[in-house]
Formats: sequence, C-alpha cells, structure tokens
Amino acid sequence: MMEWSTHALSGVALGYMVTNDWKGAIIGGISSIIPDLDEPRSKFGKLFFPISIPIGWIFEHRTFTHSLLFFTICFSLSVILFDFYIALAIISGIIAHVLGDMVTEKVQLLYPYKKDIGVSIPRFTYILIDRIARLTLIVYIIFTIYQDVIVRNFIN
Repeated sequence: MMEWSTHALSGVALGYMVTNDWKGAIIGGISSIIPDLDEPRSKFGKLFFPISIPIGWIFEHRTFTHSLLFFTICFSLSVILFDFYIALAIISGIIAHVLGDMVTEKVQLLYPYKKDIGVSIPRFTYILIDRIARLTLIVYIIFTIYQDVIVRNFIN
C-alpha cells in the first residue's frame, strides 16, 4: 500500500522514461492513481466517487484495477481515443502503480484468476519502503529536470 504521492511520482518517472518527454511524464503521473478507482476512500476514488463506489462494490481492492486485464483494456481504449504516445504514457503510469503496490502488498495481477502476487510486509516496513521510494523518485526527477533544462540548454 503505497501513498498516492509515491504512486504519482513513480508514474511521472516511468512516464518520462518511456516517452522521453515531460508531457508523457505528467500523463504517467496522473494515470498512476487510476488503479485506486476501486477504493472509494482513495484520493482518486473520492474525486470520482460516483464511479468509484460501484466499482468498489463489484470488485475488491487490488483485483480488477490492478490486473493485466485492466492494463489491456486501458491500453486498448487509450490507443483508440488517443495516439500511441499518450496510450504509452497512460499505461506506464498504471503499471508503475501496480508495481509499487506489489512491492508493499499483494495484488491479483492475473484477475479474474484469484491468485495474490506480491510481497506482504509489516506496516513499519511499508512506511520505510514508501519513504525511501518517494525520496529516490524525487532525486531522480530533479536530476532528470537538471539534465533536460540546464544541460541541454547549454549544449544547444
């Protein structure tokens, strides 16, 4: 169970890695909180409560919205609605979220097959991992901004 801010930072980082562009990074960051649509008490769930509540009733947390099936549906819809670049940024954010949850908790990645995949850890360890991940992601993003903004501007 990672915090939404850590999920968002991981989505920014992975979105940038796969698109090599800050627009992709922003899309990755925003889309990284989509899997918590199944949890009405989450930041994203509260924002979209008319959708989140029924999804939360139908599916348990970390099942459908944390699965390869969900990845496939989101990617397919994204390719239809947007161009491939945007779809890639969206799916990278969703994948970043699920990988983060798998490091601190189990998810049903193969849903509807009910097999939990991931690592369950004590709350203290989860908090420690979350904080270290958040700090590492902030350092990575700052370093990447430094490279993009300062180094590239002086070279060009």
